[in-house]
Amino acid sequence: MGAQDRKLLEENWSRIRGSMQGLQSGKKSFGIMRVAKIKTLGNMGASLSHTFRERETPNADPERIKDNIVLVGGTTTKEVLADWRYRAPEKIRSNAVHGLEYFIGGSPEKLQSMSRDDQDAYFKDALGWIKERHREENVLSAVIHRDETTPHMSVMTIPLDERGKLNARSFVGNKKALSDLQSDFAEKVSEPYGLRRGIKGSVARHERVQRVYGAYTDKTDAVDIPERLRGSLLGAGKESDAEWHARATEAATARVRALMLEMMERDRVSDTKINLSNQMIETLEGMVKSLGDELAGLKEDLDAERETIAEVAYQNRRLETSLSLAGMTDKAEAAVRIYTGVEKRILAGDLKVLKEAAGSPERVNLVVQVYNCALPPDTPLTEDQQRFRNALVSVRDQINKQNKADTVSEVETAPPALPHTRLVLERTREDRTAPPLNSTAEREAFLDEIEDALSDEDLIALRDGKADVLAPIMGGQLEEAEQLRLALAYYQQTDTEIPNHALRSVADRLVDVEEPETHTHRDRGPIH
Repeated sequence: MGAQDRKLLEENWSRIRGSMQGLQSGKKSFGIMRVAKIKTLGNMGASLSHTFRERETPNADPERIKDNIVLVGGTTTKEVLADWRYRAPEKIRSNAVHGLEYFIGGSPEKLQSMSRDDQDAYFKDALGWIKERHREENVLSAVIHRDETTPHMSVMTIPLDERGKLNARSFVGNKKALSDLQSDFAEKVSEPYGLRRGIKGSVARHERVQRVYGAYTDKTDAVDIPERLRGSLLGAGKESDAEWHARATEAATARVRALMLEMMERDRVSDTKINLSNQMIETLEGMVKSLGDELAGLKEDLDAERETIAEVAYQNRRLETSLSLAGMTDKAEAAVRIYTGVEKRILAGDLKVLKEAAGSPERVNLVVQVYNCALPPDTPLTEDQQRFRNALVSVRDQINKQNKADTVSEVETAPPALPHTRLVLERTREDRTAPPLNSTAEREAFLDEIEDALSDEDLIALRDGKADVLAPIMGGQLEEAEQLRLALAYYQQTDTEIPNHALRSVADRLVDVEEPETHTHRDRGPIH
């Protein structure tokens, strides 16, 4: 925006707007309700940053910003967007409208003549009307602005239908629906305050908008003031001072509004680019950190494995030397062959090994020792190996029970690592509103960990709302709140259809556990 345009905007906007109000009011008082479709989160962020005055707003008085009132939702763009993400469905169409923003106002002279209490009552009734249409939990933000020439209210909603899907069409489907919307607002909200509905089918506003956008596309800096009509020599057709002043004022107003549109568009594009850049930076930083941590872990594992291999090689050399000195080399080689054969069968999950050792505590004990060497506690098990381990534990327990003593040693085990499950628990413990996983890879790894750790029966129970099957998943006993948070995270990430009763049950129980004395029905919000 050039210096001349900015000066025109700052110095003359109030005067020009006041003149237009005087010309257009016609002693009538109208209620104003407009609704705009917000198609992306970038657009929503740009609109909210204007609502919360987080960017320059030329037609707002900085000294009066303190008079603005937040009726619903957070006090920053970030908080409202987080609320949107919490309520949004998991699957969103690429062309879905993300929000519907309502503007509630009225004829300037009428609103300015109303008392502060009457203004507040008008805006609160309008907000109630919007809540009735969208359901209260889907109203994300409502702010009354008093730092501009005329008081007005901005309301941001998420257009969820009865199925929990983004469906703006069900609220503002077509021209008739919008007309009916205006009539309903006038009847139920504005008319009791003396604010009438605008004329149905009027093209006046459309013509003014066309003039504004015409000036918007005109790249010249100067305002084109129309010449005064002088008329004929006899005075016919001569334009009066008032008529010429009206036309000149309208031209200047169109130019100023165009400059405001241009500035808002530039701000919107800049905000979108900044938001995308920040998201890319956060994603890249997360990837760098994740890769760095993974490389560090691999290096530690490799170093430990090298030490283990070196130690085993050293012990083997000592054993070979000792046996050779004792003249038992042949027996040692035979023992190694037997050990290697048993180890291969254990790795393959061959249950016949247990059948052959059954009844002999010494043989079972040897099988346990070979198993612990072949499959250390941190080794992931195949299905056959897990089946073998379960059978080995049963045989060991049976023998120990018969001998009434721990004749056979413990089968070594360790709690499963489940790194992505731990990550979800940490993130949901810190912030329930933010997504617990940042990438498709993390999401798939988390789902694999949960589904591999549970039996088929427990997995079915989890999907039916029984979160307690997750209690032993980390090797210990998870607290109830952690079970419920983990279950909700699984529901949000899986592609499997989760029954609504399961979602509601887990969400309600989590609220009861976290805030047993203070929660209300409204706190819970919709679950998708």
